[in-house]
Order: sequence, then C-alpha cells, then structure tokens
Amino acid sequence: MILAAALAATLQAAPPADAPAIPPYKHLDPKPMRAVIEACGFKQVWVGRNKAKYSVVRVSDTAATDEQLTCAAKALDTTFYNYEFSPELTPRFAPIRASFARPRQLAEARARFAREPERGPPPERLPDESNAALAERVETFCGADAEGALVQKEGYTLLSDDWMAQRSASPDAMVAMAETMGCLMQASVIADLTLGRPAP
Repeated sequence: MILAAALAATLQAAPPADAPAIPPYKHLDPKPMRAVIEACGFKQVWVGRNKAKYSVVRVSDTAATDEQLTCAAKALDTTFYNYEFSPELTPRFAPIRASFARPRQLAEARARFAREPERGPPPERLPDESNAALAERVETFCGADAEGALVQKEGYTLLSDDWMAQRSASPDAMVAMAETMGCLMQASVIADLTLGRPAP
C-alpha cells in the first residue's frame, strides 16, 4: 500500500503554474465505478482486485458498440483502475483506451519533468533506435537507482523482477522506489517506449 500510494502521488503531482491544466483524477470506489461502466451499456461488469492484487474493471460482455467502448474508456481515464475486457472486445477497446490515456500521460510526464530541470531534457526516441538502447537511456536519465530496472523479454520492455526484489521493504525505501518507478514510467511515455505486455 505504501508503494501504491507513493506512486500515485508521484504520477499526479501538481503541474507548474504555467502548464496546461490536466483534468484531476477521480478514482471511484468499486461500487460507483461499476455503476458508471454499466451506464455505458455493459451488463457483465465486475470491479475489484484481481489475483495480482491490482484494482481492475472486468467486463465480460462479448459485444459492444464503439460508443459503448468509448464511454468506458472515458470513465477509466481519470482513475487508477486497470481493465480486463473480454477477448472479443479487448482488440477494439485497447486502442480506444490508449487514445485517451496517451495525451494525459504525456502532459503529466512533461509537467513532472518541468519541475525537475536539474535532470535535463528527458530522452526521446532516435531514428532506428532499439528499445534496449532507449531503455538504457531512460534508466540513465532517472538516475543510479534506476540502473537495471528495465529488461527486454520476449520482445517487450518490462520492469525487472530482480530489480524489484533487491529493493528494501522499509517505508522510506518504498517511497524512493515509487519515485524511481514514476520517473521510469513517465520518461518512457515521452520517449515513446512501451513498458509491459499488451492486455490479453
């Protein structure tokens, strides 16, 4: 819980006064979140924690209009919920969700690093640059604590389990890790480096 709270605070810290306004997060409790998704026209909705202990919105409907999917994507955009849509809907929902998330994530990332000019400009992808090379530059940008945090596996750039396991479990260490993870995530957004595997 300490890590999750610290990471959330890192990702939604206030932007500089002259930055464009970023809509605030409105993370709903499970019951009202379910009601919002059902109001989009979905019938089989579950909201709670999955086996990995992540807060998720799970939609088991197998058919939906683009308008319904867009409605759900808008509803999820200002929350910290992950999503688990049915295999029939995920290929259509994922790009709609990303189209809402990307501008927000980019604005939040640029606002965050505007508050940290001492880091210098965050890396951006060079022509023909590999994910591995870009990930190494992102780590360097985020400092010594980020060294070895990103790995390439099965064609994806992932957060290293070994790196996570080596972090101390003390509250101060959890806050420091959240800060580093926030830097990695937001620098990756600017660098157009996708972290993690796509939703199944």
